[in-house]
Formats: sequence, C-alpha cells, structure tokens
Amino acid sequence: MKTDTDSIPYFDAIFAGLDDNTSVLAAAFGNHVHWGYWHEPENAELSLASFLQAADQLSEQHFLAASLTDGLKILDTGCGFGGSLGLLNERYQNLELHGVNIDPRQIARARQNVIARPDSGNTIDFKVGNACALDDYPDASFDVVFAIECIFHFPSRSDYFQEAYRVLKPGGSLVFSDIIVYRPTFALFCLLCLPYRGLMKKYYGELGTPITETAYKKLAARSGFAISEIRNITAGTLPTYPFLEKFTEATGQEGKDIIKLYRFQHLISRLGLHRYQVFTLRKG
Repeated sequence: MKTDTDSIPYFDAIFAGLDDNTSVLAAAFGNHVHWGYWHEPENAELSLASFLQAADQLSEQHFLAASLTDGLKILDTGCGFGGSLGLLNERYQNLELHGVNIDPRQIARARQNVIARPDSGNTIDFKVGNACALDDYPDASFDVVFAIECIFHFPSRSDYFQEAYRVLKPGGSLVFSDIIVYRPTFALFCLLCLPYRGLMKKYYGELGTPITETAYKKLAARSGFAISEIRNITAGTLPTYPFLEKFTEATGQEGKDIIKLYRFQHLISRLGLHRYQVFTLRKG
C-alpha cells in the first residue's frame, strides 16, 4: 500500500515531458491525470486531440453521477493538476471549489492551470494535504466529494471513506472511480498479474490492494454510506490503452516493458477481469 511520502513514478515522467515540451503522453496528461472515456469507443480516433476530449468526458461521467447544479461546495480529493475542477469552473456558476493532493508539485501546477472564471461567482482553493486526513476541512462542509481515478493510491480506503463521510453534509455525495476486480475471477486475476507485479510497481508505484465491488459495498455500509449507483464504464475507457501504446517510445527495454504492461491491462479489461467503475454514495 502506498504511503504518504511515496512518489508515484509516472508523475516524474509526466513532469519531465512537460519540462522539455516533447512528449505527446505528457501533453495528454498535463491537465487531467486519468484515462479517457469515449462515448463510441469502437470509433475512437487515437490522436492527442481525441484523448484530451475523452479525458474531459471521463470527468463528466463523475459529474453526471453527482447530479451537479450551480451553487455547490465541492472537494476534489487527489485532484492532480486540477483538470476536473477546471471543467466545473467553466460550466457552472457560484461554486466553491476545493482541491487537495499530497504532491506539492501537482498542487503548484493546479494553481497555475485553474483560475476562477470572471463573473462566474466561483472560488477555487488548492491545498497540499492527505485525502485520508482532511484536517483543513470542518465536519459537514461539502455537498460533493470526488476521487477520480486515484483512490487506489490512498493509504487506506477505509480511512478515506470515514473522512469523506465526515466532511460531507447530510445528503451529500461521494463519487469515486476505481478499477475493480471481478469477484468470480479474482483468483485468476491474481494469477495472471504475477508476471507483471514488478512492472506495475516500477511504473505506477505501490498500488492499493485489489478490491471487488462486494468489498466496496461492505466498506460503504461500515462507513455509514448508502450506495446510490454503481456504473461499469469499462468499454468507454478501452481506447486509452492503444492510445498509450501508440505514443509510447518503443525503443530500449523500458519502452518495451511499458508497452507490454499496457497490452496486459488492455487484455484483462477486455476480458472483464478488470472493470472501470464509478460509484455514487450518499450520506444519510
């Protein structure tokens, strides 16, 4: 399990690519740091422009799950470079937007990237902090809390749920996404992953323990949440993998290794062993 002080290796690569302005992949993840979502994945164009639009659309899947309106107070935990809050700032009025991330580099870029839109009534604040210890935020202060494709990096899913519950107002929503292991094939998934564990740790850091939908249901109940909706959006995310493969430099052993990893992830996702799911939980 990742600790608070661990660095996620792929962020080092993103920052290096952004600094020299030569990497398509760095440009792809310079705003949102998550997969893309295509409404018609079978017709996906594997271009930078297409991926940037798909990355916006993945954030929008979370917004739809939260049933957003103007005038809300929203916290994005693990906010990355602020891309999702930037979209909210563009599309809604009178929002109080907050983003928290453990990496000061990401917060510094988010503050540069996302400025409250004039005459919108929106406010934006970014803080360096631990999503599992939201000490800067009082009880019952947010209408919506997001964790978009990042919860597997948090030190404890259980601690995070407790903190999200605490800072949400009664009736508020926690909306998050995770890559779920299909319970009936859990043993097969673990077996298939064995040859790739070293590569996953090298490029993605120490990921959280694989989790099933059933385990999330139990965790939500223990934390006091009611589950409103669970959506499997795997099919719409699948073009991410050939996009990554297309723009990864394949020379040298490192390039070959990362392409091997992308192909494995694509395969287990297509087989349904790995499922990209969006959860909506309500605080009573």
